[in-house]
Amino acid sequence: MIVDQKPPAKTQLLPPIPNEVVEHPYRTHIMPRNQTLRRLLTGIPGLSKDADRLAPTKISLTVRGISESISLIEGQVALLGRADFRAGGFQPDVDLTAYGAQERGVSRAHARLHLENGQLYVTDLYSANGTRIRGERVEPEQPYLLKHGDEFMLGALPIRVTFE
Repeated sequence: MIVDQKPPAKTQLLPPIPNEVVEHPYRTHIMPRNQTLRRLLTGIPGLSKDADRLAPTKISLTVRGISESISLIEGQVALLGRADFRAGGFQPDVDLTAYGAQERGVSRAHARLHLENGQLYVTDLYSANGTRIRGERVEPEQPYLLKHGDEFMLGALPIRVTFE
């Protein structure tokens, strides 16, 4: 009996592409390490350079019955998300970890709040579980106007916004 013997295949593993999105076991994703995240977190383009002379607007976010207050001025950005101390100590401006953010599908860099012409806008930052305003899912990187008393959802975490 003659057996064909083939030489073993020479298989090489390719290194990962540096800008690919990595799937995470908790149904979230880690954004690529490039300029996209930095651009999403910076100030809003096209706003006046005189914005820093305006008085800050006090905003109250009510999450699961607890109120968090932040102050924003025109052109300033507040990042909403959850902390991740494994990946270099990422810390958003408004850390929602204490409110069960991970269990409710909030991404590390989920959304940003910013003021433009005295009005508050929320922008989804390509979050894994999305952002909803008045029950409708919003498009990533498109600012949506928030009104006094509006409720929006980051994943399954409801947040009510009021102005003081």
